[in-house]
Amino acid sequence: MDQIAQENWARYRYGIDRGHRGYTEQAARCEGMYLGGGEQWREEDKRVLDEEGRPYYEFNQIMPAINTALGYQINNRMDITLRPRGEKGDPEVATILSKVIKQVSDSNQLHWVETQVFGDGLIEQRGYFDVRLSFDSNIKGDIVVSFADPRDVIPDPDGKTYNPDDWADVTWPRWLTKEEIGQIYGKKAADKVENDENQSTDFGDMDGETPRNKFGWSGLQDAYFMGVDGIKRYRVIDRQRWVYEMTPCLVFPLTGDVLVEESMSQESVQDALSKGAVRARRMKKRVKWVVSTWCSVLHNEFSPYEHFTLVPYFAYFRRGKTRGMVDNALGPQEVVNKAVSQFVHILNSSANGGWMVQENSLTNMDTEDLEEDGARTGLVVEYAKGATAPTRIQPSTVPAGVDRLIDRATLALKETTVPDAMRGNQGSEVSGIAIQSKQHASQQQLAVPLDNLAFTRGLLAKRILKLIQRYYDSHRVFRITETDPLTGKEVDKTLEINKFDPETGAYLYDVTVGDYDVVIGEQPMQVTFENSQFQQCIEMREKGIQIPDRVVLRYSNLADKHELIENLPDPAQQPADPTLEAKARLLDAQARKTDADAQNKDMQTLYTGLQTAQVIAQTPQTAPLADQLARSVGFQDKDAAPIVPAVDAQAEGAPIVPFPENTSPMDPAIPPGAATGATGAMAGIETQRADGLLPTQ
Repeated sequence: MDQIAQENWARYRYGIDRGHRGYTEQAARCEGMYLGGGEQWREEDKRVLDEEGRPYYEFNQIMPAINTALGYQINNRMDITLRPRGEKGDPEVATILSKVIKQVSDSNQLHWVETQVFGDGLIEQRGYFDVRLSFDSNIKGDIVVSFADPRDVIPDPDGKTYNPDDWADVTWPRWLTKEEIGQIYGKKAADKVENDENQSTDFGDMDGETPRNKFGWSGLQDAYFMGVDGIKRYRVIDRQRWVYEMTPCLVFPLTGDVLVEESMSQESVQDALSKGAVRARRMKKRVKWVVSTWCSVLHNEFSPYEHFTLVPYFAYFRRGKTRGMVDNALGPQEVVNKAVSQFVHILNSSANGGWMVQENSLTNMDTEDLEEDGARTGLVVEYAKGATAPTRIQPSTVPAGVDRLIDRATLALKETTVPDAMRGNQGSEVSGIAIQSKQHASQQQLAVPLDNLAFTRGLLAKRILKLIQRYYDSHRVFRITETDPLTGKEVDKTLEINKFDPETGAYLYDVTVGDYDVVIGEQPMQVTFENSQFQQCIEMREKGIQIPDRVVLRYSNLADKHELIENLPDPAQQPADPTLEAKARLLDAQARKTDADAQNKDMQTLYTGLQTAQVIAQTPQTAPLADQLARSVGFQDKDAAPIVPAVDAQAEGAPIVPFPENTSPMDPAIPPGAATGATGAMAGIETQRADGLLPTQ
């Protein structure tokens, strides 16, 4: 009996006994409450009700609530983009990596896989992605993302963090046949398991585990069992754990990057050494992967991955304690089922509550006939003369408050899961915009599960990125589908990575180099997104914004919109719109007129300044007073202070020189004596001559 196998089995049993058995029972209960169809009632309760002849009904309110939450995730897909970080990060390579991750997501149907994991988290508290390489269809390896049954995965019983990097280990027990063991771990391992005589013969009757979901069920087992099909299956304990040990590494002195040499190919090692890396031994935290049965070791090596292959999702998480959306809905759902069943039972009893009959008093029937036909319409009962008349037994009345109890339990169900506003169950009198607004506001009920989903998406994306940078180290060609930004039509393109350029001796789009940050976003599903964009285009057009016809058609839901876009005339070949040209000329003329008006104002200001200068030149004593008056009205000098330069008060003024009349073409001189108001034009505060100066006599 192998000691390592025994340690692995003991750790598996430790996880079972330290809470996993209780978790599987609760998870099975929650799944039954979600599925309904008779699974919301416990078997012992149904047996008691059957013996009493009382009905048991299910009014499944949990499934619509969970489906509403799942609908939000289905209609908002994950969008992964990368941005460069550090010295070697390249924006162009970041774009290429984002496209490669999208190709990996599409090939694995990641959106559908995420829906299964999200549903497991909402219903059974926990969900798990499994990320690893597969060499089935590509000898270079392809990234495969799948999901695991949460009732099979046993996290570290002593862990209390969300991130599995902080756990001690994770265990994933599975049932495998000899052929399956040989395909995964080799023929030698399969023969070892088959020939080992120490396998347990306990078929697991006392194991205490809950049955797993499958198309057929064959009971509980322990170390191995012989199925009804005659095939022997073994319980295989797949355990990944963290260990610290001295490890041969490659260190880049300039950047400080450290790579484990054992996990690299010879070509990658030689390439790293040629780029300046040096060999060194360092203490590293690595994943040790041990796979065994009860007494045989099938695999015991270091993992080729930097992390556990399993990535968890917990709808609600609190330091090692997990909950789903169904857990808190169990009580209200049971109250609804029991209250409604009791209500129906009382109503059924009221139709035939029974009869009280004096012994041997019936003449046209016996008591058995009355028991069978006593509730029939038009029944005639004949009894002997002088006997007591048969009387109907009054049934129990419906207890007061049962209807209110049902209403309260239904309300509690909605408060603990998804409210009515998020389900969009308003009447036809409520507008669609109002319904959408209420749905958006009610999404706060899903804030915690969605925030945890975003964190899980980040963990998953980082692991996919590391696998690409480590194992997609050779020249690869991908065919991807992109959307043309002008027509919205899907276009197939070829994407190459790690392509050697003989002219420069470097690799084009080398995805193995550089540090990149993962950015997780959400994008609505195509139909919802296009409806929103189309509505916004129409509203912007109504506001006068010139949205091109091609853009409006692109966001429509017409089946042949791409053909319509292609048949639209090319904007470059269309004749110019005469109204647009006229508007352009009008705007140009208005701009030139504005410039001319500004120049005219500048000239008038200059002319007024010349008049002021003439006054100060002839009467220097007015300079300080003019400066004070200018400041009092808020005038700001654009030159050096003071506004009006001080002049020596003893200086003699310049002789008065006749100032010519205004010769501005905008304000021509007015002939003296004309009937056009020449006298008024030359009087007042502002005139067409040197104001404020009188020639000396």
